[in-house]
Amino acid sequence: MLAETLALLASAALGIGPSAGNTTPITTQATTTTALAVASASLVGKVQCVPFTWLANDKGAERGGISVPIQLNGQTMPLQLDTGANVTILYGQLAVKSGWAAKGAENFQARSFSVAGAALDRPKIYVNPDMDEDPAVRGTLGLPALLGKVTVIDYPAKRFCLFAEADLPTPLRQADFVRAMLRNAKFHVPITSGTFASDTVVFDTGSSEMPLHVDLAAWKIITGRTSTDNAPASIKGMAWGKPFTLAGAPALSPVMLGEIALGKVDVFTNPDAPASFSEWPVRTDGVLGNAPFWDGIVILDLTANVRFSVIR
Repeated sequence: MLAETLALLASAALGIGPSAGNTTPITTQATTTTALAVASASLVGKVQCVPFTWLANDKGAERGGISVPIQLNGQTMPLQLDTGANVTILYGQLAVKSGWAAKGAENFQARSFSVAGAALDRPKIYVNPDMDEDPAVRGTLGLPALLGKVTVIDYPAKRFCLFAEADLPTPLRQADFVRAMLRNAKFHVPITSGTFASDTVVFDTGSSEMPLHVDLAAWKIITGRTSTDNAPASIKGMAWGKPFTLAGAPALSPVMLGEIALGKVDVFTNPDAPASFSEWPVRTDGVLGNAPFWDGIVILDLTANVRFSVIR
């Protein structure tokens, strides 16, 4: 079944639906740092960089998702950047109308595909006819399209870059990196907060406004709450066409990504699916969205190094 396949392959993605309560990222400095300015300047004019567009969510919030232009079979189209998705997907009937896929086919082989100037050799593209076609976002750009490269997301400058390791600008190469893991096409980073510690939290740009989303048991440890009743924050939205409501509360202790301080961000859980992450086929304790990094530049090294950094 297509729906079951996509649910398994892209279960981390939250689409562009969420609207959040207090999800403003806590930063270590109030103004742009010299390191951030230098790093951002080093990306100006790079052929490996393209501008990205923020996608508003269904509640009108401006940063519900990231749209990146890609080239598929000679056509340029916007896809939502979703590092939590295991595949690249086209929505609606676009693939059928363009003659790339037979009606009812679950996937097709691209003749040509490139993103930020980097070409992939005839990747498999999945089709989700149940998702509405929208000129602003034609589908999902999943993590496999980025493998073997160094992905750079410059949030303040709204810039997306895809570098070969040797071409990464020196200011970014000199950043402090945190060890990460790549398993089952998921990019896992180490997260700690108080007594909570996990090295299997997925960095998921599809969960754009979500600082941190975990199962209920972990949420109780991180927030110190015994119940989601009267939680001070909430997120309501759509995930792959289905509505959801998450409960959120501030972390008791600063949330750390390795040695990188994310601050006392709001942490969310789904009371209706209290153990959803524990049911994933590969151990996963939660997802980390874009929100904690809106003021900086994120580097995902998806070469053999497999590491993560943020410059603020």
